[in-house]
Amino acid sequence: MWCSVVSALVNVVLDWFFVFPLGWGVFGAALASTLAVAIGGIIVGVYLFRRARTLRFYPLKASRKSLRLTLRNIGYQCRIGASAMLGEATMAVLMFTGNLVFMHYLGDDGVGAFGIACYYAPFVFMIGNAVAQSAQPIVSFNFGAARLDRVAAVQRVALATAVFCGGAVALAFVGCPQLLVGLFLPLETAAARLAVEGFPLFAAGFVCFVVNLAVIGYYQSLERVRPATFFALLRGCVFLVPCFVLLPRWFGVAGIWLAMPLSEGLTLLALGAYWRRRS
Repeated sequence: MWCSVVSALVNVVLDWFFVFPLGWGVFGAALASTLAVAIGGIIVGVYLFRRARTLRFYPLKASRKSLRLTLRNIGYQCRIGASAMLGEATMAVLMFTGNLVFMHYLGDDGVGAFGIACYYAPFVFMIGNAVAQSAQPIVSFNFGAARLDRVAAVQRVALATAVFCGGAVALAFVGCPQLLVGLFLPLETAAARLAVEGFPLFAAGFVCFVVNLAVIGYYQSLERVRPATFFALLRGCVFLVPCFVLLPRWFGVAGIWLAMPLSEGLTLLALGAYWRRRS
């Protein structure tokens, strides 16, 4: 946590210093981000080399068997982590496809409105990711210890937390769209008006968004790679892109804002059907 906090604070301070006192503009902002990430990495490295008690770097054995087992383990880790990678990729697909569709139907004002939503979307993702990642070590440990009662208990807590957090963020978007949009654009602009009208529609999918991340993370914790990867692919591409293409033809501008909510809702229905079948 402290590595992340220090890195973020360094980024904020250097952003201000490079952009305003030094007048370096976008170059200064990029340099600030690079230095902040590097400083965070140095802090982690110093901790692992000097301060860590249970987690340390370990020298790799040079034998053929050791190298083969290491490569096998790396491949296994990549398989388990594929769903997490797709979860990150979903944000890129959402922004890229949404920008193209908004540009096609509404031009620059539409891209400006959706751009504000894209600033807030990673925060929603971080909330869902936090629920999934905080539950993962507990679920994984108890699953390995054959304490399935504890696994079920953590699962219930994670789902309840996901619903609560997703609902809270959705209420903020529905109840205060002017405040959220006003942080980026004057409310009298066309792009701001589009964003204010679209935010409640966009927020309709936040509960499903966070719950989907929590459930996919749950399957990942149980080393059930195929369902975790499959459902991550559903929400990231299989449902999302067709929703962006088809919904505007049927519902106009509202359909663009509803593409993500419908994609997440369909993914949650698929997860529910799979869950019911397996149980």
